[in-house]
Amino acid sequence: MELPDINLETITDPATRHLIGQLLNAIEALQADIANLRVENQQLRDENARLKGGSGKPDVKPPVPPAPTDHSSEAERRVRVARGKPKKHATLLVTRNHLCVVDPAVLPADAIRHGTTEVLVQDIVLTTEVIRFVREVWFVPSTGQTITAPLPDGYHGAFGPQVQALALSLAYDAQVSQPALLRFLTDVGLAIGAGTIARWLADAQKRWQAEAAAIQQARLASGPWQATDQTPTRVDGHNESCHVLGNALFTVYQTRPGGTRQDVLAVLWGQEPLFRMNDDALAWLLATTLTPVLVARLQAALPWEHDLSASQLTDQLARAGIVLGAQQRQFVWDALAVAAYHAQTAVPIIRQLLSDDASAYRWLVDDHGRCWIHVGRHYAKLAPMVPLHQELLATFRHDYWAYYRDLLAYRASPTLANADRLREQFRVLFRRRTGYTALDERIAKTAANETELLLVLDHPDLPLHNNDMELAARRRVRKRDVSFGPQSRVGACAWDTFQTIIATAAKLGVRVSAYFRDRLMAPATTPSLADRIRERTSAPALPTPP
Repeated sequence: MELPDINLETITDPATRHLIGQLLNAIEALQADIANLRVENQQLRDENARLKGGSGKPDVKPPVPPAPTDHSSEAERRVRVARGKPKKHATLLVTRNHLCVVDPAVLPADAIRHGTTEVLVQDIVLTTEVIRFVREVWFVPSTGQTITAPLPDGYHGAFGPQVQALALSLAYDAQVSQPALLRFLTDVGLAIGAGTIARWLADAQKRWQAEAAAIQQARLASGPWQATDQTPTRVDGHNESCHVLGNALFTVYQTRPGGTRQDVLAVLWGQEPLFRMNDDALAWLLATTLTPVLVARLQAALPWEHDLSASQLTDQLARAGIVLGAQQRQFVWDALAVAAYHAQTAVPIIRQLLSDDASAYRWLVDDHGRCWIHVGRHYAKLAPMVPLHQELLATFRHDYWAYYRDLLAYRASPTLANADRLREQFRVLFRRRTGYTALDERIAKTAANETELLLVLDHPDLPLHNNDMELAARRRVRKRDVSFGPQSRVGACAWDTFQTIIATAAKLGVRVSAYFRDRLMAPATTPSLADRIRERTSAPALPTPP
């Protein structure tokens, strides 16, 4: 149905103008309800048909799958800047020279040599090498000891460091499946079995797990802000969550049983949470729906300002006869865990956390920043059918991203005057009332998050969006699509380990295949990624993404 384009401003009578505006909003609401009811009605029809022994409506795929709904804001938030094509030859290191000559037989008699011209060509040489190490053996008669010359660093077992580094890079960086990797390596001439590759990819010797753990420790002091996100991962057939955490210097992956506030806190803390009853925990509990009587019983049953493990907390509550429901348990354990995190001094506390609007990220740190792009997607999902509302939405989205670009400019050159100006502009923009009810409700929800969205005015190094962590989570999704999911806890740990190393190496400008090789062959002289993070952390300025 095509609706006429109505301009409310042309209606002079206020009562009529108000009534027409209400009718247009009612049309939008009814249209949304009809669309939802059509989907629900079809689902009920299908279920009814199945209960009668038949089948539901067949899901016939179209010849060309429809394009997914695009809620991206790239075109609106970015300003295109003309850039020339980079000169890749400037960074190439010539490894050999080859002189090309003209056959004298084809040269005319009067030909004169007129210098040379150069062409750079990149190639790769992939050949197998079988090395026979001849090791000296010495015998000491006085002690009966036999001394054998050691193998070079990196050479342990039947395969050298080059092929191990290649296998790890292809599997975890290029997302090559294990069967495809086996076919590739055997095709180039290696006599290798699936079990050997599986042991490499599972980090059977735990050497790379130690590197990832060192990155985890180094990131604790890598800067005041960190960003986070999570994505589902099935481990041995069970649904779990992969948490990603990072800033400009690192990205760590950690697969945990769930995506609760305590799971997020464990990732931030770098260990399983402890639990403490103190003033902070008590204030949290009193702000919940728990009764004052129950809070008083909890305060009497738990030691004051003393850390408890999860099992110790459970025992304390059992001895006091306190039985908690599921919601009550979440309130209590969240409050005690967050209080313990902020009370401890063993590791630096993350002061600013950037995330989406999931409730699991709230109240964990002093300052919680919200992602502007996540908020912008809510406006992109509005689909008005009234032309007037379409125009109102387009105008607001234009102003929204114009304000976003002003915040980007502020990050580059922050001043107190600009901060005050941007706060006032925020209030003006998000107090706007358009008359389009769905849009006005969404604007009001954004206005309620002023503190989180304007955290950048007090901390200009904080990014405005969480795209970096979303892309990190997408790396896990791609790995999951290729390999379905880890089949054991060991496999999940290996996924976390290698994805942490690869993502962190990319941020530090380290070629990961060379890093794997060099750490195997010369660990003493090749700085670890954790060392590089600590070195960059001690630099005067910490780089931040745009």
